[in-house]
Amino acid sequence: MEPSRTRVCICYLISTCLIACFIYILVSSNLENTRKFGRLREEVDEIAHVILHTAPGQGDAKHLNEIVDGIVKKRLAGIWDDLYTMKKQLRLTECTKGRSQGSTQHTMPGEGEGGGGGGALMEHSMPGRVNYAAEELGAKIQDVNAEPVDGGNVVRSVLGLQYSANPPINIIKPSMEPGNCFAFKQSKAMVTIKLAQAIFVESFELEHLCKGNAPNNDTTSAPKDFEVHGITATSKKETKLGDFIYTNQDPPAQNYAVKSECKYLYIRFKFKSNHGHPQYTCVYRIAVYGRSQK
Repeated sequence: MEPSRTRVCICYLISTCLIACFIYILVSSNLENTRKFGRLREEVDEIAHVILHTAPGQGDAKHLNEIVDGIVKKRLAGIWDDLYTMKKQLRLTECTKGRSQGSTQHTMPGEGEGGGGGGALMEHSMPGRVNYAAEELGAKIQDVNAEPVDGGNVVRSVLGLQYSANPPINIIKPSMEPGNCFAFKQSKAMVTIKLAQAIFVESFELEHLCKGNAPNNDTTSAPKDFEVHGITATSKKETKLGDFIYTNQDPPAQNYAVKSECKYLYIRFKFKSNHGHPQYTCVYRIAVYGRSQK
C-alpha cells in the first residue's frame, strides 16, 4: 500500500505544481499585456497631442504624416499595423483637400450630343447634388463588356463570377478604398449603368485614387480616353454625349458637363486607354448628375 500512496502523493504534487505554473504564466502574460496596452495608450495620446497642437500653417496632411512616421519609427516600430488606419485617414484628408482646392475650370475636347462640335466643360467635384448613378438610390450595372483581370472561364461566366475580385458594381459604390474598383485587362472596356431614374443628364464625374493614397503612389492604371453615350428608356435610342479625357495630374474627382435634349435611363461608358499601365485599368467611381424635369 505504501508504494501506491507514494505514487499518488507524487502525482498530486506534480499536478499542483503544473497548475501553479500555468496560473503564473497566465497572470504574467496578462500583466505584460496590460503594460503594453498602457504604453500603447500613452504613445497614441502623445501622437494625438502632437497632431492637435501642430503649429499654425503646419497642419497639412503631408506634415502630419511625417510627424506620425517619426514617432512610430522611434517608439512604436513593433506595432506599425496598429497605426495604419490613422495614417490612411490623414492621406484621405490630403486627397479631399486636393478635390476642393481652387475653382478653375478646364475645357476638354468633346463632342456634343448627336455628333455636334463644342467642348465638354470639366470642373472639380460637385458636392450636394443628387448622384443618380449611386447604388443606394437604385442604380445598377446593366451590361459589361471587358476582360477580367484574373481571366475567365465558361463556368465562372455562367455563375456570374468572372469579375468576383474587382466587380463592376464598385464604380457605383461610395467607397474609395485602394482596390475597391472595377478592374479589367488592358485598357478597353464598356460599362452600361442603369440610373436610379431617367433624367436630363447635365454632368458626370469620374474618380480615381490620388497618388498619395495609391499603392506605391502609382496611378497609371487610371483611365484616360473614353466616350460616353446616353440611352433612352423606351426606344433604347443611343446618343453619343462626347469624347473625354481623364487627366492624371488634376484632382482625383473630375466633372464633365454635357448637354442632353432628352431623358436617359442608361449611361454607357466606353474606355479606350489608360495612363500607361501595361496590364490593367481600374475605374473607381462614376457619378451622374442631372434633372428629372427640363
